[in-house]
Amino acid sequence: MLTNNHVAGYSTSNIVVSLYDGRETNGRVVWADEVLDLAIVKIDEANLNIARLGDSKNVKIGEPVIAIGNPLGLTFQRTVTAGIVSALNRTIENSEGVFMEDLIQTDASINPGNSGGPLVNTKGEVIGINTVKVTTAEGIGFAVPINIVKPIINSIKATGKFETPSLGIKGFDKNLAGYYDFKIEKGIYVYDVLREVQQGGQV
Repeated sequence: MLTNNHVAGYSTSNIVVSLYDGRETNGRVVWADEVLDLAIVKIDEANLNIARLGDSKNVKIGEPVIAIGNPLGLTFQRTVTAGIVSALNRTIENSEGVFMEDLIQTDASINPGNSGGPLVNTKGEVIGINTVKVTTAEGIGFAVPINIVKPIINSIKATGKFETPSLGIKGFDKNLAGYYDFKIEKGIYVYDVLREVQQGGQV
């Protein structure tokens, strides 16, 4: 099950997953990433309906989308909100000061509780995972494109794990440069080289 790291990351001690048919089951985190704000939770249950994954590289600005989640808790569980794709390849800084890149921007209402739910196209395919809403404005929400997660899912299915790769540098591109009051027209600005990178991409 895909969700957000801030919903069910490694620091989460007890995870209970509520299924559509009323069943509740315990889950465990098999992978999580703070920068992507994504987590994968495993449950041991049979007869589960599997959502079809779309292709986020084919997403177009202006196409209709639906966000699914439990806004404001289980009282409004399985709420759907409709909107359009407002922009692509957005970069934002979340509340933890982590920059998230290549996001899908949508005006479909994403409220607390929608986090971790799917962003779905008109074919019923998951094209993104809802992650954050800009609280200072209305109609601005973001989702992580599903193609970012596909290699992670495939690796976990094949080996039971996913090791995050690292280039061994710290840098930013044109989209991130504005946050640092720095101007670059193309390429990547490298501002630090990591002396040692351990297995799994951790410094």
